[in-house]
Amino acid sequence: MSDRPYSEVLQELHRIHRQLSDLRSRLARCPLRVGAAENRVKAAEQLVIEVKESIQNTKMTADRKQLQLRESENKVATTEGKLNAAKTNDEFQIFKEQIAAAQMANSVMQDEILEAMEKTDQLEGKLAEAEKGVEATKAELAKVRSEVEAQSGVLETEIARVLTQLEAVEKDVPPEIREDYKRVVKGKGEDALASVVNGYCTQCNVQLRIQIVSDLKLGKPTFCSNCGSFLYFPETV
Repeated sequence: MSDRPYSEVLQELHRIHRQLSDLRSRLARCPLRVGAAENRVKAAEQLVIEVKESIQNTKMTADRKQLQLRESENKVATTEGKLNAAKTNDEFQIFKEQIAAAQMANSVMQDEILEAMEKTDQLEGKLAEAEKGVEATKAELAKVRSEVEAQSGVLETEIARVLTQLEAVEKDVPPEIREDYKRVVKGKGEDALASVVNGYCTQCNVQLRIQIVSDLKLGKPTFCSNCGSFLYFPETV
């Protein structure tokens, strides 16, 4: 243990814990970046699947209507044969009306088939764009993975360096509070330490009792009775 002032030691520890918290937070965000990029790939691939399904369903609809149209046209041809062979005006009129109704239905069906074919063409274009989207998101994912791998390595190295620095400074914590310090740091991290400004704890913004401030001025290890953080007076530069 060195002869460094108590407040100076705690201020240095607070700085190191804040730095560690920031580094660990940045490291924790690395896999989140990869996960977000992977989700974009999945979304792009899902869009391709949905467009392909739409194309298949639209083609099936067009095929079904074309089959119905051929069947209806065959029936019209059969009815036209009956029309030509009609023996009475009533039969002739019935067959004529049946043919007219079927031809009108066939005209509607032809329009529906054309619409389905046009929709298929549009969907084919959408599919091409969706497939390009998959390739783009996969390229982005590869880039993010590469960046994250490099960044993670740098952050892990920096965290190891700061932990070594922390271990060295923690040796200067007064022996009588070392166990309490470790316990509070384990539970609160960087919030285990707080500076005192104008008689207030900067962690919870509560005004401290006069006795606590007085003890702190005498260099006695002191903690906030409200939030439990170890207190120190920030050293001015």
